[in-house]
Amino acid sequence: MSSMDDLPKWKQLAYSRIKAVGSIQKVADELGYARASLSLALRDKYVGSTERLEQTVIRVLGSVNCPHLGQEITPEQCQAYKHREAPTQNPADMRHWRACQQCPIACKKNRKEIF
Repeated sequence: MSSMDDLPKWKQLAYSRIKAVGSIQKVADELGYARASLSLALRDKYVGSTERLEQTVIRVLGSVNCPHLGQEITPEQCQAYKHREAPTQNPADMRHWRACQQCPIACKKNRKEIF
């Protein structure tokens, strides 16, 4: 088997969570998927497309290091900060919004490209 670093980000996240909670069933429940579906997808044995599952894993288990906030946020939060309307009434929020407009992480629209 290949090392964790060789795996796609979504698989790294799923395997790390499985190790942390000790059960593939618990992780599948967190993701809203059947245990069998997650297990098959992780072993590349799933018959259909795994794109929705991969996106769900990234959304639920993933994180992005926000340079402006100096903390980890979800990819969805990153996108929400980037694509919101300019907050013209709040100087602190405006600084954050401007930082997002220049951020090399937030400029990616496709979540797969964030990692």
